[in-house]
Amino acid sequence: MSDAPRTARSYALEGLTIVVGIVLALVLGEAWGVAADRLEEREVVAGLRDEFEAGREELDFDRQARIAALRRIRRLLEVGRGRATLPPDSVTAFTAALLDFRFYTPSHPVLDDLIAGGRLRLLRSDTLRYRLMLYLQERDRLAVVEERERRFVAERMEPWVVEHLALEPPSDPDDPALWGPEADASALAAAAVDPTFRTLLVMRLDRTEIALRFSSGLGRTLDATLATLGTPD
Repeated sequence: MSDAPRTARSYALEGLTIVVGIVLALVLGEAWGVAADRLEEREVVAGLRDEFEAGREELDFDRQARIAALRRIRRLLEVGRGRATLPPDSVTAFTAALLDFRFYTPSHPVLDDLIAGGRLRLLRSDTLRYRLMLYLQERDRLAVVEERERRFVAERMEPWVVEHLALEPPSDPDDPALWGPEADASALAAAAVDPTFRTLLVMRLDRTEIALRFSSGLGRTLDATLATLGTPD
């Protein structure tokens, strides 16, 4: 006995079932994709927070080193004016203020991956995306200023110091100090009245102050970005 002929209604119900199944699969797939994106976003935000907190610590260290260097350079200028003296055991610190320079070199694997992969849209916050891009711009500008500071030290300040200051190297070869603390401060104090050296001091002061201003601006952007990233759950 043959089956009863199918009615138009049965065909419609079958078609509707198929359509509902397809729609449900799409909805569930979309929901799964959204959930996966949100999980990845949380992981990315946590990684960015760790990177920016470490970057803030590095920038703070650089800032304190520059402030200490500026204080010593100003002291040398005062020595040249006869308004201050150098402690006899201060050569290491004062010479370091002349010849050291800082480079802000944070590690940003999470941020670099977001940029390289064109995945910034994973972050739903427009404010966060804006602050990340602003941070990258200001970091690059600071790098230019720091390179200018490095070149001045390497090409102008260090050659003059090596040629004109009779400073003794460390007596201990394992001493990380650039110059031994036992070196005589009189040579450095005498150099402070030399017009060429004083010009170099003023130029070093200017470059270090500019680097400090740029790093302070970057620090404010870092703080704003960390505030946008929020605190760990």
